[in-house]
Amino acid sequence: MNQYDIEMAASNRHACPNVRKGFHLLLRLMQSVNRQSDGWAYWRKPAEAAKKLMELLRAAGNLWYDTHGTISDADFRKAITPIRSMVTREKKRQANYGNKFDFDVSAALAEIA
Repeated sequence: MNQYDIEMAASNRHACPNVRKGFHLLLRLMQSVNRQSDGWAYWRKPAEAAKKLMELLRAAGNLWYDTHGTISDADFRKAITPIRSMVTREKKRQANYGNKFDFDVSAALAEIA
């Protein structure tokens, strides 16, 4: 998903709380990547880590409109695990180069309870 797709889908109404949390997490991740790197469109690692989440969100319905599909808690947890792993790896990796990658998955999820 590109930046426009994420922003648009995050602004729509979604019946399932896990779909809402998923889009919010994706939006916050994209915003963080845009602030700290060349941007979402150019740094592929975050998008690759979010691939499972994006596929799961697409299965919830047509993202251009409000969705009524659901995502189970177990599937949601599985989909965000690669994002958590990427954040942990990149924090360490970027520190080796004197850079910083700062994103908190739990804090982003807590914003939309």
